[in-house]
Amino acid sequence: MAGIDAMLDGGIPEGNQVILAGGPGAGKTLLAFEYLYRGAKQGEPGIFFSFNEDADSLLRCMKESLSGFTDIDELVMSKKLMIFGYEETKTFMQKGSESTNYAFTGMISQLQSRIEDYHATRVVIDSLSYIRSYTKDPFEYRNLSTSLVVILSRQHVTSLLTLETGPGTDTAHQEFFIYDGIIVLGTHGAGNQILAIRKMRSANHARAISQYKITKDGLKVTPSQAAPAQ
Repeated sequence: MAGIDAMLDGGIPEGNQVILAGGPGAGKTLLAFEYLYRGAKQGEPGIFFSFNEDADSLLRCMKESLSGFTDIDELVMSKKLMIFGYEETKTFMQKGSESTNYAFTGMISQLQSRIEDYHATRVVIDSLSYIRSYTKDPFEYRNLSTSLVVILSRQHVTSLLTLETGPGTDTAHQEFFIYDGIIVLGTHGAGNQILAIRKMRSANHARAISQYKITKDGLKVTPSQAAPAQ
């Protein structure tokens, strides 16, 4: 992903667990999918773990939006790119009505098994907002978030974890400090889409905001002179 890699002086450091934050329609899911796709093309197996959509619907949407990626089916068939939808996770999360920790433990166990089975090196979790909706206790959410980051780190994967932000969303208890990186997608002015890297451990990342657009060939990032620093 040339534009983002340039902002990160080479790319997301291996083993980092990174928040990908933004409002509805910002392109979080598309960017996260492209991250796995690019890795799969290089022989790095990746897993997309969605709480929001079933696997077939998600795959169909990605193929329509990123129509320039003509070999998605081939990568899926060769198990370089695996997609698991909410049909894989809803059983655990429904049990969470009685015990959030029980549900979370089951979900994480399932994720670990998938990583090990497919020797995945890249992981996407879409989204943390879904997990947040299952607990109103900020301390419990902090513990769950910390456990998730620790487990992903122990699995030696590099991950993107999407997070819904913006008006009407509760970000007061998001524990950003426990993550290795934060990438933010948003808008500025007359609908300009902007991307900022707020934090990236072990990377000399760009401080300036860049503009981006979503194309059939993925996210295209260009330096922005118009968008002010935030």
